[in-house]
Amino acid sequence: MLWSVTTSRSLLAEATAALDGGDWASARSLLTAALALEDHPDIRYQLARAEEWGADYEAAVRHYEQAFAGYRRRGEVRRPALIAGRELAFLHAAVYGNGAVAEGWLARAHRLVDEAGDCVEHGWVALADALSTGDVDAMADHVRRATTVAHRFDDDDLRFCALGYEGLILVLRGQITEGIRLVDEAATAATCGEVRDYLTAGEIYCKMLLCCELTLDVHRAQQWIAVATDFDRRENVPWVSAICRTYYGGILTAAGRWDEAEVELSTALQRYDRSYRALRSSAMVRLADLRVRQGRLDEARRLLSGFEFDSYAVRPLARLHLACGEPELALVLLRRFLGSAGTGPLQAPELALLVEAEIAAGNIDGARVSCDQLTQVADVNYTQALAHHAAGLVCVASGDERALEQFERALPLFTLAGLRLEAARTRMAIARLLASTNPVVATAEARSALSTFDELSAALDAHEAARFLRARGDHHRAAPRTPGSLSKREDEVLRELCEGRTNEQIAERLFISKRTVEHHVSSILEKLGASSRAEAVAHALRHPAE
Repeated sequence: MLWSVTTSRSLLAEATAALDGGDWASARSLLTAALALEDHPDIRYQLARAEEWGADYEAAVRHYEQAFAGYRRRGEVRRPALIAGRELAFLHAAVYGNGAVAEGWLARAHRLVDEAGDCVEHGWVALADALSTGDVDAMADHVRRATTVAHRFDDDDLRFCALGYEGLILVLRGQITEGIRLVDEAATAATCGEVRDYLTAGEIYCKMLLCCELTLDVHRAQQWIAVATDFDRRENVPWVSAICRTYYGGILTAAGRWDEAEVELSTALQRYDRSYRALRSSAMVRLADLRVRQGRLDEARRLLSGFEFDSYAVRPLARLHLACGEPELALVLLRRFLGSAGTGPLQAPELALLVEAEIAAGNIDGARVSCDQLTQVADVNYTQALAHHAAGLVCVASGDERALEQFERALPLFTLAGLRLEAARTRMAIARLLASTNPVVATAEARSALSTFDELSAALDAHEAARFLRARGDHHRAAPRTPGSLSKREDEVLRELCEGRTNEQIAERLFISKRTVEHHVSSILEKLGASSRAEAVAHALRHPAE
């Protein structure tokens, strides 16, 4: 027995060194051998770390729980507190979606660190508290505690993890420049090796991409996503890729780079399925936002089903309601959200949507109030662009001659921020204003907008722009006819096109050949007078009863 114990301890030491060196696969093999010789909580704990690193989260949870029980039988409190607060509380929520169990583990962590007295684990439990709350002030209190502990115990992992949270909190409070500077520093520390724990490094990268999405900082996101992707490839952490790609997909959607956004969000969903599957809804609502912008409204509605109270789902849901002619539903949703979240720079997009919804509902005074709120919080290019565009809409609705001036101010700011869809929509607003007084400029603006809509496959916007041009004698597109002359099979194919399916997918679903699908698509375009699939879809969405 003594020989076995001695061997298990040597295997544990070798495995721990392998983990510290980033070789989780060798560590897992060594620890499995050690566990066969001796069931010790130290072995269980390190094996749980290796299993988590190897993306077997169910095995990781099992070994963490057994390690916790083993440590407690020995009367230990510090390591169990760390396991309960930093590992099990989060994994039960992220992998299984079990919030009650997660809260139970976090409560257990609190009691244990209180028993332990002054120790570094207090800091990690404080960060677990910060992660579990949606209240920014409460988060700030938890992070301050963690930072104090990190400095007292000179723990770099805890210090830089807390620094990433500090930056996020500043961004959430609208102090964007100061917050990004702190998150940049934390991410740099993770990249250069000052942060030793791979979980901490991954968490910092995720905070960075979240801040980029919140501020629509496309340039910074491009730089850090490359670092995070390389980290995932090197360290085998699919959850980092899932979370970072989710945020990056949201950024690319806003920037009008929809093909890239589709890839990022689809990959994120696949990675969530291999890791934190209970968190995959974050990628789903961002994919829904993309679908709304593309005019694929039925698909967006299905993706958003059940997420009415998800804070990120507010924008795509509001856009969906507006696209479907339901401004009152958009108003209820946006007012409820802004009533709880407040009105700051980060709520500028919701305020801009609120202005649109108020106008669509015929409430011009309400739109003016919301526009004033938006103007007060606009502090960077894209929020200022939203404010000017909203002001232009209010001017149009109220007959104010300053509408053109507001749209002209918004256009270069949207362009500078890389928001192509919003810039094209602003061009269309300018085109409508100038239609009677300066038709040459109006046509040029509408053509430019239509080119962007076509490139993005923004079906509904493209349809409206093409109709505007045809009404003014620009016949580079024929007017689409109603789908009444379509055959039954062509109607079925058109419905599949509205869902965004490829010819191959349509062939499989309708049990016909790809060549037959191609023939039907060509016939549909000819009968509707549409020059692209996007225009045919736009017409079908606009005229569902025909």
